Amino acid sequence: MNRFKFVLLAIVMVGSLGAQDLSRLTPEQQAMYKKYMAEKNNSTQSNSYTNSSMDNSVEVRTIDETDSLQNSQYKNSQYLNSQYPNSQYPNSQYPNSQYPNSQYPNSQYPNSQYPNSQYPNSQYPNSQYPNSQYPNSQYPNSQYQNSQYPNSQYPNSQYPNYQYQNSQYPNYQYQNSQYQNLQYPNSQYLSSQYPYFIPKVPLFVFGTYLFSKQNLTFEPQLNIPTPQNYILGTYDELIIVVSGLYEANYKIKVTPEGLINIPNIGPIKVAGKTIEDATVLIKYKVSKIYQGVSSGETKVNVSLGKIRSIRVTVVGEATRPGTYTLPSLATAYNALYACGGPNETGTMRDIKVIRAGKIIAQLDVYQFLVDGLLKNNCALQDEDIIKIDPYNIRATINGAVKHIGIFEGQPGETLQDLIRYAGGYAEYAFKDKITAYRINGKDKTIVDVPGDQTQNFVLNSGDSIVVSYTLNKYDNRIDLKGSVFRPGAYALENGLTVKQLIEKADGVKEDAYMNMAFITRKKENQIPEIIGFNLGEVLNGTAPDILLQKDDQVEIRSLFDFREKESVTILGEVKQPGKYILIDNLSLKDLIFKAKGFTEMAATDSVELVRVVRDQKTLYNTNKKSTVKKYAVDKDLNFKNGEGDVLLENGDQVIVRSISGFEGIRLVRIEGEILHPGSYNIRNKAERISDIVKRAGGFSKYAYPQGAFLIRQEKASGTEQKLNRIMQENSRNQLENATNKAFDANMLKAAGATSVQGYTAMDSIQKKLSGSGVVEKLYNSEGVVALDLEQIINQPGGKYDFKLEEDDVIFIPRELQTVRVVGQVLFPTIVRFEKSMRLKEYISNSGGFSINANRSKVFVLYANGAAKSTKTFLWFKFYPHVQPGARIIVPENPIEIRNKLTPAESVGILTSISSAIALIYTILIK
Repeated sequence: MNRFKFVLLAIVMVGSLGAQDLSRLTPEQQAMYKKYMAEKNNSTQSNSYTNSSMDNSVEVRTIDETDSLQNSQYKNSQYLNSQYPNSQYPNSQYPNSQYPNSQYPNSQYPNSQYPNSQYPNSQYPNSQYPNSQYPNSQYPNSQYQNSQYPNSQYPNSQYPNYQYQNSQYPNYQYQNSQYQNLQYPNSQYLSSQYPYFIPKVPLFVFGTYLFSKQNLTFEPQLNIPTPQNYILGTYDELIIVVSGLYEANYKIKVTPEGLINIPNIGPIKVAGKTIEDATVLIKYKVSKIYQGVSSGETKVNVSLGKIRSIRVTVVGEATRPGTYTLPSLATAYNALYACGGPNETGTMRDIKVIRAGKIIAQLDVYQFLVDGLLKNNCALQDEDIIKIDPYNIRATINGAVKHIGIFEGQPGETLQDLIRYAGGYAEYAFKDKITAYRINGKDKTIVDVPGDQTQNFVLNSGDSIVVSYTLNKYDNRIDLKGSVFRPGAYALENGLTVKQLIEKADGVKEDAYMNMAFITRKKENQIPEIIGFNLGEVLNGTAPDILLQKDDQVEIRSLFDFREKESVTILGEVKQPGKYILIDNLSLKDLIFKAKGFTEMAATDSVELVRVVRDQKTLYNTNKKSTVKKYAVDKDLNFKNGEGDVLLENGDQVIVRSISGFEGIRLVRIEGEILHPGSYNIRNKAERISDIVKRAGGFSKYAYPQGAFLIRQEKASGTEQKLNRIMQENSRNQLENATNKAFDANMLKAAGATSVQGYTAMDSIQKKLSGSGVVEKLYNSEGVVALDLEQIINQPGGKYDFKLEEDDVIFIPRELQTVRVVGQVLFPTIVRFEKSMRLKEYISNSGGFSINANRSKVFVLYANGAAKSTKTFLWFKFYPHVQPGARIIVPENPIEIRNKLTPAESVGILTSISSAIALIYTILIK
């Protein structure tokens, strides 16, 4: 019964039994099954059932419960009290659903708020871009999705893809200029050759570079004589040397109490005194112990040893304000350099040094920068304060000065001072008028300052001064160009005419075109006009001379300007073939002479002259486009019947052909185990390998003819080389295009191809897979030809006896006794040759195949350059025979790129297949 119950359970899972399956049951089992199916169709519910446990625990039932179980229509179910006892989810409202406890049991996403949506877990399940911050936008991934150009760097601009998107002319380099199409649109003088314009680069405050340069320091100089005005303080070291009648040497530091203690003399207070005063006091004290000090017999020398450190505080508009520890010899500029100088708002004209609440010095950095004077650079003392106030007046100067920038002024300073700070005027400065842009209350005003009033124009903060450049304009210039001896610019003098101007230029050249010349003149509205005249008549006085005006341009043309560039060509067997300029009276003989004469291979009895037909009637009435004439000449350029004196015309081509059948000396080499190795000439076009072997004396006794090979260098003409390049490119393109370039995205991601470099690497792999790199090898002009010398010697002139070409190399090796195994084997090595050994035995001696070996593609490269590959039939492999000197090559398996299943997917599929097989086996077999 237990077995029958299990069968019934399987029936419930897979459906009703068929007629064949029902016949396998016993009559009793068939009756129970029919009864079960009838009760199932009637859907009669049971009244009292007992839930069965899902685990293997022991059931405990009363006698009544057991009787009720036996009489139940769902007696074979483990969920007897359920409305759906035979369901996998008997207590669920949707017992047959995959998600019976879900609100949407038939949905693919039953637990989602939007179970029928393509993106049920998204905040915007019905949007095309549910995971985007802007799901309903046309550009959901853009930060500016409501913009017309959301993916642009400037999404709200009318020109979103341009660097100057807010400009009226975003495509121009000078987008803010009113004159976009000019070469210098920001220039004040647009038509000038020197359009000096106000730079658009930021201007810097003059003097800031002083404290920003790394190679400029204001460190105090310590290796100097002791300054006499140096004030001693705590921890200064004094060196006292007594010499003369007595010898003594003391190094004593000043104590915190300001004292020095000299042995046998006692303490002396020196703090606060200058080194000069301290020296006098020390000498006085020493003279009481050592005699001869006052008389000069004993000398006392006091100097400064190690100096103390002081603390100085920098406050205000400093780059790095704070307290600094400096040597006691430091000055105010040392402290300024230590703190980085004034910041962008700090003054350089009024830096205060404060000591004990009083201002003891005021520094003006401009005095040092402009005049080189270090005024008020006082020595600092402990607890000194350096205060940098904000600037008071700043003005900008731009244009034709030597140093443009932002300069700081002091009250009362004028424009003249500002120009001096800027280094003065530049060479092209317009000094008569200087333009000042000044802030005037709520707006701006322009002030024109005369050049001689700069000392009276007092600067205000915010002034912007522009010094203009002189105009690129001449008040008396005339240009003469063309076929004259001295072309160039000339000064316009009163009453200057064309004839006088040419005389100033030393006259016209011999090639000047005398029938015509012209003057380019500008009208009052600057519109140019042309004035033509007969140059020869003007110079001869037969025509009136022309009075010149300012900015006139006189141009005299050369005769060569009106002549077409004419040339002739000579090709073939001459020493310098090419194109030559056609000059008057150039004959055929002259052209051959210019080409350095004939070569050795020239067929001088048939020199061809090809000439283009220019006669209109001939071109119209016939199809003739050119004519060919032949001339006979000897090596000394002697033409028959004076034919070489024929004059050449523009476009003529002379062709000198070579002697039929002429060839130079062609050599081949034979090397190796031959009696007389070396180079041999090819005597005729039918010379073969067997002939060269005989001429070389035959083989030596150590020769191995089976390993002989021929190296041939194919020589292609110019046309053949072009054809090879075209075929090579076409072959490469076909191989690359024939390969599937679609890589799986998951595979690329797993391979790390998530960047430009990664995809570049994958592209390199693609090219290798396509085999396009083999194209260069296919079209390599050098190759090895395997030779069967035994058959060549036995059958001279046969099909294996090749005809020789120039630069062929024949090599006969000595007898070989080894075989080399390379490629995908565990231990590539050289194995001794044995006639009885087969290929697989040689591979076994090399450790066997590696895991990446492609066994079906193993091939043998013989000593003579021939190769044989492995042949397969069904599951059998037939390896080639091995000979002495051969190489066994085991290639690697090709790269296989495909989108494999993940381990989880593989396990899921295998589990499903196993479950289905087990279920079918249980039903049908057991």
